Amino acid sequence: MCRLVAVAAVVLLAAVVAAPPAAAQTNNTSCAAALATCLATLTPGSTCDPPLPVPPTEIVPPIPPAGYQLVRVRPDVAAFLDGAFTSLIVTDDAKRTVVLVDAPDSSPDSGAASAANNSAGTRLVAALGEVLGAAVPSAVHLVYSHAHLDHLGAASRVAYHVARTFPAATLTVWGTRETAAVVARSITRRAVAPTRLVRPVGVTRIAVGGATVVDLYVVGGHTETDLAVHIPPAGARPGVLHHVDVVFPGWAPPFTLAIAVDVRRFATVHRDLLALEWEVFSGGHLTRLGGRADVVASRSYATDLRSAAAVAVATVDGAALGAAGIGAVGDPASPVFGNSWWAVDRVLRRLQRDACARALLRKWGCVLAGLDIMVLDNCYAAVTAVIVEE
Repeated sequence: MCRLVAVAAVVLLAAVVAAPPAAAQTNNTSCAAALATCLATLTPGSTCDPPLPVPPTEIVPPIPPAGYQLVRVRPDVAAFLDGAFTSLIVTDDAKRTVVLVDAPDSSPDSGAASAANNSAGTRLVAALGEVLGAAVPSAVHLVYSHAHLDHLGAASRVAYHVARTFPAATLTVWGTRETAAVVARSITRRAVAPTRLVRPVGVTRIAVGGATVVDLYVVGGHTETDLAVHIPPAGARPGVLHHVDVVFPGWAPPFTLAIAVDVRRFATVHRDLLALEWEVFSGGHLTRLGGRADVVASRSYATDLRSAAAVAVATVDGAALGAAGIGAVGDPASPVFGNSWWAVDRVLRRLQRDACARALLRKWGCVLAGLDIMVLDNCYAAVTAVIVEE
């Protein structure tokens, strides 16, 4: 996911904080009617206009003045949510060991607010201070979920904060070889290099203290070596899973499946996530945590997306192309004469995306928020994968 997404999310949050949530929800009572109108009036290459209403459960909640929410998932696990990103703070009961799961580039406050609680330039350190209270850790671990700097972009500031605030503490940074390579070639130096590499197979375990452990599995799904960061259940404490940029609880995947490098693995990784024991899910983005039902829904959507793309590829035939005007590319009098990319993108791919999108909107348009905005991009990724990978 790119920094532009984070910027857009911050702009959205600024608007939402000023708007009464009850008023925002008044537009979300008639999605079925809006979807029926959309499907009846779709024009080639377009999606719902106006957009479908967002389900009330997914309306962005007001963000506290601190700029983030801290959700106590269990006594030793807190979730950081700023409306754009989610990450985890794990401690032992004595708070002598801390594990930060990702260091998202959460936009800093400015002016007096920055001086008061955000001097390291990221809200995450304020959240860390809230979790620790007066405790002074002797060991701090920073886990990189994958090789994208929107989720690692505050790591250098976090490392600076740890060194300055807890000078006797050791800092261990965990990542894969892929992540280490991305950090090494970054020109912004927003992230520090991993000091420990995660095993490519099996499990890498961080012993936090007592019954609290953090298990790292390389599973992919978004980049080649995404981590599933698993805090197993311990007694009455629920299991927690952090896996980023595949499952967006309550929402459709953005753009071309969040720029997934492997569309097939984007779909199949759900199986590996569900094989682990957990109840609470952190997906890395947006406004709430999820549960197993959200991952099951995401898996079902990914399956339907692949099926809709395959049907679209199979059914857009010569007759359909002719009816859509592809013959203009061979007409010397046409402004698109000889333009192969026009024929591929504006005719062939458009027909395939439109067919795929209509099928998905019909089933999922009122289930996954924002699907009408992202469905054509989702379908483009899936159609391309069907053609070049299957």
